[in-house]
Amino acid sequence: MSVARPGAPEVARRCRMRRIERRYVTRDGRGRAIAVRCERVTDDGLGNTRLVSEQRAKICSGCFRPVIELSESRGVCDWCHTRECCVHCVAQCQVCSRRLCGHCRLGFAGSPGLTVCEACYRRLEYRQVVDDQLQAQQTAFDRQLAQQRLLNEIESLRLAADRQHFSNHFQAARLGLPPPPTLLGRVFQFTWRTIGTVFQYVARSVRQRS
Repeated sequence: MSVARPGAPEVARRCRMRRIERRYVTRDGRGRAIAVRCERVTDDGLGNTRLVSEQRAKICSGCFRPVIELSESRGVCDWCHTRECCVHCVAQCQVCSRRLCGHCRLGFAGSPGLTVCEACYRRLEYRQVVDDQLQAQQTAFDRQLAQQRLLNEIESLRLAADRQHFSNHFQAARLGLPPPPTLLGRVFQFTWRTIGTVFQYVARSVRQRS
């Protein structure tokens, strides 16, 4: 037969553990939980309390970062319709204003640089190719135009020389003087003079050696 000691119920009552748990759940517009914060307060019955806080958050499928607050969520990507966007990875196409996640956004290194979706990137790339072709055609046209201007200047100089030659010819005929030689005649005269000078030099060298 057991005999109860005095004060045993009070000790058992004091050693009884107490546990209080409180949860804070953050849900999105569809009612799905995106973040859960849990606080547990444990009392061992001897006056020793312990507070444990745990927090679980949903991982963003666009950048794999935790989304803690509802204000950090930005909805589903408008291009792939499978990944979600958060405040860290969301981007907007600067051409069609689509909402893009971190996987679907592309950078176009043009002038200027843009953040675009895949469809707009293809259009911008095609437009860049067309602009390069037009630029090459414009460069070739400018080169041909410069060559034609140079030919026109040469032709104008030739016509001016012919006009001066005919003017001198008419002036000499009016004054009864012999007509001035043409340019071709001057070339022939210079050539014959050069040939004669060379022959004289050779003949002189032969005479000195003999």
